Amino acid sequence: MLNKVQRDRVTKAQRYLLAVAEEQSRISPLKVGLTGNIGSGKSTVAKMFSELGAPTFDADKIGHEILESDAHIQSRIVETFGKEIILDGMISRHQLAKIVFSNAAKKAKLESILHPAIMKVLNERVSKNVSNGYAIIEAALIYEAKLADSFDYVILVKVDKDIAVERAAKNLGIRKQDVLKRLKMQIPQSTKEKLADFVIANNGSLEELRQRVNLLHNIIFSLSKKPA
Repeated sequence: MLNKVQRDRVTKAQRYLLAVAEEQSRISPLKVGLTGNIGSGKSTVAKMFSELGAPTFDADKIGHEILESDAHIQSRIVETFGKEIILDGMISRHQLAKIVFSNAAKKAKLESILHPAIMKVLNERVSKNVSNGYAIIEAALIYEAKLADSFDYVILVKVDKDIAVERAAKNLGIRKQDVLKRLKMQIPQSTKEKLADFVIANNGSLEELRQRVNLLHNIIFSLSKKPA
C-alpha cells in the first residue's frame, strides 16, 4: 500500500504525463486529405493551400521517390510485374502505368505494395510539421485505397467531366480515350461527394477557386485550434 508521499509522487507523475499528452495533442497538426479524380485540379488547389501557409505533401511524388530509392519495394514490384518494366536499370513508371491502367487487378496489386510505404513516409513527414494547424496531403486514390480513416478530414475537388478530360489529356500528354479509361477505374465523383467532408468545385476561374480555398483554409484552421 502506498504512503502519502508515494501517492503524491504518483499524482505529480500523472499530472505531468497528462500535460505532455495535452501539449502533444495541441501541437499535432490535422491531417487533411486532398483528393479528386483525374483532371480535377488537385495540384492547383494544393498549391493554393501551400501559399496560405499550410504544409503540403504529394502522395504521388512520394510514391515516385519510393520507386526510385526503396530496394525492397523495387524488388517486390519487379517480382510481381516482371522484368519488362525495367528500363536502363530503373523501374519505368511509363511501362508500369501501361500494365496497371489496363488491368484493375494488377492496379490493386501495385497499390497494395506501394500505399503502406507511402502512408508511412507521409506520417513521418507530417509529424515533423507543427508550425501550422493542419497539413494537406494530396492523394488521388484516398477512397479507392480505403485510406479515408487515415485523415482527420478529406477535401474533394470536383469538376465537370468534359473539363477534366480536356485538362488531363493536355497536362499528362495522353489521349482523351486514355483519360476516360483511367476515369473508369476511379470511384465516380458523385459517390466521393457523399463521402468527403468538404467539396470544392473547380469549373470556373482561378480567382473563384482561390476564394473557395481561402474560405476553406479559414474553416480548417479554426477546427485545428479546437481541443481534441
